[in-house]
Amino acid sequence: MIARARFVLEAIAAGLVTGLILVTCTDVIGRYLLNNPLTGAYEITQVLLGALVFVAMPLTTARGGHVEVDLLVPLLPKVMQRALARIGGAIAALVMAYFAWRLISLTQDQFHTQIATSGLGIRLWYLGAIGVLSFAVSAVVALLRRPE
Repeated sequence: MIARARFVLEAIAAGLVTGLILVTCTDVIGRYLLNNPLTGAYEITQVLLGALVFVAMPLTTARGGHVEVDLLVPLLPKVMQRALARIGGAIAALVMAYFAWRLISLTQDQFHTQIATSGLGIRLWYLGAIGVLSFAVSAVVALLRRPE
């Protein structure tokens, strides 16, 4: 189940990166060769990039890929290193749960006001919903992740 969820998230992330590449290439070719840039390319890029960050968050958390500074940790005994990693995971889970909770409020406001991007009218609450789910899953992953 976890392997399937990871595969699905990786596939979505790959699709979003592919979308970013296609939008950028289409806009550049249209702008410089055809003198006709892609309408809304900037907005589409913003939304795709935001979605990519949210989709990649649980993957990064599961791999332990967040930035860590461990100048003195390698000098400590392995038991202490694992304990500090668990404490760090618990703190990260709390922070991500807080982000999810705050995004719920923001997403509800965006849903009720139907706020959208200015040019293409993309509803921003969609992105908020992805963010809520992303941070909630990341919090659980951070809490359950076993340090090496």
